[in-house]
Amino acid sequence: MEVDEIYEELKKVKEPISGEDIVSLGIVSRIIKEDHKVLIFLNLVRRTPRGPFGMALHWPVYAKIIREIVKVLGEKLPDFEIIDDVSLQRYYPLEEV
Repeated sequence: MEVDEIYEELKKVKEPISGEDIVSLGIVSRIIKEDHKVLIFLNLVRRTPRGPFGMALHWPVYAKIIREIVKVLGEKLPDFEIIDDVSLQRYYPLEEV
């Protein structure tokens, strides 16, 4: 998959509160393709309000976005990472129990 195709696929992922796609909202800040691996950088930390209460409210939204990204790209991209563009934190989808 080429980078522009990945952006198109990520437009299928909706931000749960607004219902707009994460690409149009600027949540996907950059995609880098290195050999066979793809790095997807998200603008999440900058969007998180300061303080523990704001963080607690936003993390379930971010977890849903991450799960949706994995759902959309999981079978199409064999190897990709989701990384915050500020903190460089790597995100992993939580397993549903």
